[in-house]
Amino acid sequence: MDSGSLLAPSPAADFLGPHHLVHRPDTPEGLLLSAMPPGRHRFGFSAELPERHALFSDSTAPFHDLLYPMESLRQMAVFAAGRYFRVPENRRILLADCMMAVTALAPWERTSPTAQLTLDLDLTPTELVGGVPRAMDCRASINIEGERCGTVTARLVFLMPGVYRSHRAHSRRESEATAHGHSGLPAGHGVPGPELVGRRTTRNVLIGLPLHEDEAALVFPVNIPAAREVLPDSGSEVPAALFLEVSRQAALFGAGELYGLAPAHAVLTDWHAAFRGFAEPGLPLRCGVRPRTADASGEVRRDGAGRPVAELDLVFTQGTRVVATMSTSVLQIC
Repeated sequence: MDSGSLLAPSPAADFLGPHHLVHRPDTPEGLLLSAMPPGRHRFGFSAELPERHALFSDSTAPFHDLLYPMESLRQMAVFAAGRYFRVPENRRILLADCMMAVTALAPWERTSPTAQLTLDLDLTPTELVGGVPRAMDCRASINIEGERCGTVTARLVFLMPGVYRSHRAHSRRESEATAHGHSGLPAGHGVPGPELVGRRTTRNVLIGLPLHEDEAALVFPVNIPAAREVLPDSGSEVPAALFLEVSRQAALFGAGELYGLAPAHAVLTDWHAAFRGFAEPGLPLRCGVRPRTADASGEVRRDGAGRPVAELDLVFTQGTRVVATMSTSVLQIC
C-alpha cells in the first residue's frame, strides 16, 4: 500500500536530482490514520541514475556511481525521520556506521543513456522515548532496471542539542590538542591526476599526493575546502559523504600503488564504515590506507571470474584522534 509520493526537500533534492519516496504501511490503520507504531516501516525510493551529474557521472570506470544509493539511503532516512517518525528539527543527526555490498556487477554497467534505480527501504526506529526515536536502523536492497544488485545499511543517531554540543566540544578539544594547521592541502602540495583516483575532472579530486608512502601504507591529506564545493554541505560539520568519497579515491590510488592495479579501470565493490564523533572542518584531516591485515602478504585475491581484488583498511585522523575507520575491496575490471 502506498501512502503517497514525496520529493525530498533541498538540499537533498538538488544534490540527488529528481526522485520519489513512497511510504508503504504494513497495516490499513497505518495508511488511513498515518499511524507510526514502533517497529519496521517500509519505503520505496526511485530515481533515474544521473548521467550528467557533476560528481556521480564523473567516473573513469563504465559503471553507475555506487555512492549514489548510499547517499540516497542516508538522505531519505533523514527526511523520513522528521516527516514520519516525529524526530524534532532541533535533533542533530549522526551517521554511526554504514555498509554497502555489490551482489551483482552487471546491472551497474552504463550500457544505456538512462537507468532506473529503486531502493526497497526498511527503516526501524529504536530507543523510543515518548514515541520519539533516539536512533534508526536503515536497510535497503538496490535494484537497477529491475535487477537486484546490492545492499546498503546504515545506523543514524538523533542527538538532543545539549548532547550534541557536549559531544562536539569533546571532539573539538581532542582534535585541537594534536592537529595543527588549516584544513586544505599543505602549502605547495600537489594533487594526483584525476584518473589515479577514478575521476575525470580535477575539480572532483579531494585528496593530495601521499604525505607518507611505503610498501605497507599511504597517508593522504584531505582537501576539505575542495570537498565542500563538491559535496552536499552540512553546515559546521564535515559531511559523511566526504568520508565515503575520499575513501574511494584513496582506495583506488592505494590499489594502484600497493598492488599495481589500474585505478582508472577499477571499482569498489563494498564499503564498511564506522564513525567516531565529529571531524572539525577547520583542521587538517588525514586518510591512511594499508592492505587488510589478513592480506598483508601483498597478494591480491581473485573473484569468481578470476579478476584481482585488493582488500584495504582505511583510517581517518585529525592529529592523533581517529574519527572514522573503513574497510573496502577494489575490483580490477580489465
